[in-house]
This record gives sequence, structure tokens and C-alpha cells, in this order.
Amino acid sequence: MATQRDVGPRQLVKLREFSTQLAQRLKEAPNLPTEPTRLAIRIGADNYLVEMGLASEIVALPEIARVPWTKPWYRGLANVRGRLVGVVDLQQLMGREPLPSEQAQQLLVLGESLGVAAGVLMTRAFGIRNLKDLEPLEAVPSRGEWERMRYRDLDNITLTELDLRDLAGSPAFTAIHA
Repeated sequence: MATQRDVGPRQLVKLREFSTQLAQRLKEAPNLPTEPTRLAIRIGADNYLVEMGLASEIVALPEIARVPWTKPWYRGLANVRGRLVGVVDLQQLMGREPLPSEQAQQLLVLGESLGVAAGVLMTRAFGIRNLKDLEPLEAVPSRGEWERMRYRDLDNITLTELDLRDLAGSPAFTAIHA
């Protein structure tokens, strides 16, 4: 019978394997044929799909330095491999409660092609989805101009496509000064 001590290291190995595979797929995404795949991420209780070629990487949440005179959803700056990245709480940007610290576990760093050095707080990544395998759902009013189509996957999880290009170019996203 397995003890909790036995389960922990096994789960850690699986997480490392998933992280390594995910990092490799994100790195290769711009060079792959245009298969309609998306990275599935969770931000709080919401599930999103993001285009892998527009995401640079996912890192464990680094230390964040507050920046004075900025809007509350702009959490501050973080050092990600020597690059200063602005940290954004997407939930709060959309007018909702801030993402609780226990749910802000990782940072989705936006790709350099988007022209902004920023990242979005997230709870976790939980896989890759092919749009061909998803069931489109009826349109639901979006909470931001960067939200697109909603889908249901094979596990009956509802996911909203998050357009990182529209997010990065949005006046709401770029207006960080309070």
C-alpha cells in the first residue's frame, strides 16, 4: 500500500515530465504545421485556451516587485530568466475579484512577437486541446474583448478561447497607470 510520502515524489516526477513536454511543445509551436491546437489553462475557476505560438513559457510564479501608481490588476514586475515581465491579474482586469494568492501558482509569459513584456497570472496548465475535438457552445457574453469562442472538451470541461493578440493590444491591458 502506498503512503503519502510515496505519492508525493511520483506526482512531482509526473509534473516535471508534463512541464518538460509542455516547454518543448511551446518551443516547437511556431515551427509546426498549423494544427488547430491550444494550450488549456486555468485561471481561478475559469478554463481558457491559448494559442501556443503566442505563449513564450509557463514558469512557477516568481517574486513580484510592486510598481507604484499602477492599477490594482497590474501586480508588478517579475524577473523571468533575466527579462523584466509585467505581471497581470486577468481576473481583476476583467472587473472581478483578484486571483487569490493560493490560486496564483504560475505565470504565462506572453511571446515576444506580441510586443509586450508581460505575463498573466494563472493557476495551472492542464493540457493541450485540438479545436477539431471540441464542441462549440452558444455564445455567452464575454468579460473582455479578448475572449472568443467557448467550447466543451471530451471531459465535459468548458473552455473559453483567449486571444492573446487582442489582449496584448487592448487599451485596457496597456493602460497600467492609475
